[in-house]
Amino acid sequence: MAGTLDTRIATVLAALAAAVVAALSLTGGAPDPAFAAGAKCQNANAGPRGTTSDKLGQAVECLIAKQRKGANVKQLDPVGSLSGVADKHSDVMIKEDCLNHRCDGEKSLEKRIVRSGYPIPGGRYGFAEITGCSVTPKAMVEAWMRKRVFRKRILGRSYRDVGVGAAKGSPSVAGCDDGLRGVYTAIFAWRKP
Repeated sequence: MAGTLDTRIATVLAALAAAVVAALSLTGGAPDPAFAAGAKCQNANAGPRGTTSDKLGQAVECLIAKQRKGANVKQLDPVGSLSGVADKHSDVMIKEDCLNHRCDGEKSLEKRIVRSGYPIPGGRYGFAEITGCSVTPKAMVEAWMRKRVFRKRILGRSYRDVGVGAAKGSPSVAGCDDGLRGVYTAIFAWRKP
């Protein structure tokens, strides 16, 4: 009798779990497999010729999440408006042959973030940005983690949100001018009413 009851309970639990997963996927609330415990970051070792700019950016975002998890720091929420700002800046860095926080013709980072609609009107907010170029997303995040200032941004406990952008190209700056690379922008931020 106990064996039959255990089988029925297991069957009910399995059906319940399947229903929850199905409901989440219908509502768009399914967890991103890139952030699942133990999951590998797709395209982490892809070069610019091997995938799209969007996938390169997603890989960097996933690798940042892994660094934070490894340091036991709260995960960041990806925010579309910040990703839009980061994507645009990565494109501008390629177009303007610049690897900087602000290239010719761009507004300040703060103005770009405010224009995106990220801050809560009348609220307080803070932000930081890191940029770079590399042959793969994994190499980019590893390079950032070796620099104290970038590491502080990636592992910053005050940040709650992130936006990552990527573009394919090779700005004529040292370390980026020896072939096609991914050019990356990561924006870390927090906001309060």
